[in-house]
Amino acid sequence: MGELKMESVFRLYGTEESNRDYLTGLCNRRGLGVIWEHLPKDKTVHCIYVDVDNFKLVNDTYGHAKGDALLIYISNLLQDIFRDQLVIRMGGDEFTILCNGAICVDDIKDRMAYLQTAIKSGKFDANVEKLLSFSVGVTFDQVVSTGLHEILEQGDVAMYHVKKHGKGRYIVYDEIRDRIEEEKAIKERALSDMAMQEIEILYRPVVYVQTSDVIGAEVVLQWNFPGRGIIPEEKFLPIFKQYGIDAQTNAYLLEEVCKQKAQWRNTELFELEFYVRMSARYLLQEGSVQTILACIGKYDLPLEEMKLCIDEQEFRDNEEKMFGVVQALIDAGCYVAINDFATASSLTILRRIQARILKLDAKLLAEAQENKKVACILRNVISLGRDLHYGIVAQGVADERQIKMLAGYGAQFGTGDFYGTPCDADSFGQRYRNRLFYIRKKRPEIFPFDGSLSDEGQKYTGNFIGDGLQYGAGVYDGQGALEFPGGGVKENLLMLPKDIMYSDSYSICFWINPGADQPWTSIIYVTYKDGFMSLMPTSGHGDMFFRIKDDREANEWHDIMCRKAVPGQWAYICATYDVITHIGKMYFNGLMVGSRENMPNLKIPEQFIVGGDEYQNSYEGKLAGLEIYHYVLSAEQIQEKFRAYQQEPSYLGTDGRK
Repeated sequence: MGELKMESVFRLYGTEESNRDYLTGLCNRRGLGVIWEHLPKDKTVHCIYVDVDNFKLVNDTYGHAKGDALLIYISNLLQDIFRDQLVIRMGGDEFTILCNGAICVDDIKDRMAYLQTAIKSGKFDANVEKLLSFSVGVTFDQVVSTGLHEILEQGDVAMYHVKKHGKGRYIVYDEIRDRIEEEKAIKERALSDMAMQEIEILYRPVVYVQTSDVIGAEVVLQWNFPGRGIIPEEKFLPIFKQYGIDAQTNAYLLEEVCKQKAQWRNTELFELEFYVRMSARYLLQEGSVQTILACIGKYDLPLEEMKLCIDEQEFRDNEEKMFGVVQALIDAGCYVAINDFATASSLTILRRIQARILKLDAKLLAEAQENKKVACILRNVISLGRDLHYGIVAQGVADERQIKMLAGYGAQFGTGDFYGTPCDADSFGQRYRNRLFYIRKKRPEIFPFDGSLSDEGQKYTGNFIGDGLQYGAGVYDGQGALEFPGGGVKENLLMLPKDIMYSDSYSICFWINPGADQPWTSIIYVTYKDGFMSLMPTSGHGDMFFRIKDDREANEWHDIMCRKAVPGQWAYICATYDVITHIGKMYFNGLMVGSRENMPNLKIPEQFIVGGDEYQNSYEGKLAGLEIYHYVLSAEQIQEKFRAYQQEPSYLGTDGRK
């Protein structure tokens, strides 16, 4: 090129009308090809590929005439900023600027940065300009002999990378070259028949935050790629989606995961919940609901233990169709989890889809540690999810600080490398066989009160605050009991560790023998962040109460009542709460005496008090056989427990009257 400027080359070789864009008068793609043939092969150029962000929105909102005027304005803007260089309209809202390679790279970068500011100068239309920015890909110092096609492709690839990752900036192709080459290799390999054989299915534990016990397994993929090693799913799944391979992968994944769960039948691992990602392309295939049900049914698996995880983003991209197919899955009895929740159309999804689980976007948790505003968002998202009866899974748990934050905000479940990295099925079983929540929760916490305030397993020890507590005999010989002396408000109370109430569902059973009528005094009182639960042997009206108070509601009292516990008589009391159905029940002497729907799910227990509460005089009387279950006992189980007590030769209780 010597001293020849790029615009001068166009004037020499691109003057024909067919080489000019009809709207802007710029060189067009054909003209670029003609000019390229006249450039010296040993010279270098800088190639800048520009796309106008949100141009379609401008066309749709303001009309095509406005859109054409905008293209002419942008053409003039590009020519002004890149004076004496060759500006080409490639078609639509895409432009290329071919710059003389002798220009300093920093100079080109300054001009690209200025371009983002110049488009919002107010010289065109301030309302339109608010919508606009440029996604720019650039490749520097390209020798002409490399070929026009390859150079343009590099700029184009870099530009589309910017559009996929936030728009409104530029990126240099060399900065992403390795990633682009890897993506290209992934695409080519994925289209071969070998890919499915090389993809490995791993499992990452989903953990109950309050106890660190394993409640489920999140399915994770990795690709053992020949010559490149292990490639994680976050790198190859977006490429699979881009080229339509994700549906095939999903079908293979669901089959293999169902097969694995079936292999764990008759083992302690079988009850684990499996979290399996579902792609929109797979779900939107004709007959997908029947295909999914058939696969799960083929292996005779419980629908509620196969959590179908759908990325929140999938709803935004395919809104109406996705809402329809997901509702069909829910109607068929499937359990749907919204994956990476709080990244896109969150409120619309909550309003329209009755999913069971929200898997929070990992970025939300990561940012919440350092940003108070994000922490507030996280806390309120968890609270909203809990109020709407969702299970909350926090993704990306990386350290103990995050766990404490999640527990304090009321998230039930977590997953991430802190709890365990993904591993194959055999390794998963070996690592977590002894940490299964479904086994732990079936073991009640039993307090024999035989001279100690500890449970049988020595996991929980109570602390008596006050004076006068004595150990005595229970409802049969050999059973211990606590004899509470009574007292004023907050006097002579037994405090149990709050984490004894780690499960949202529970059953609390005990024998009680009041020493006197004490209206509204609690025998069991658990405070939560947003209310309390109380069991009161008698009220001012002569009834026993199982009460849940929700501070968040105007109608805050949720009561179940039955006849009072009579002073001087042993009575067997059980209270149950099911977080899934939101049904509370109360049992008196083995018989159900009351049930109530829509009882609130209180979050985050703060204290567990036995023998009183924060408002009334403390309880006077005996307590024996305290058992706390972390699930809901059935009416038959409670009746069987009561009858077992009646079989004791020295039994001192009643005959089972309500």
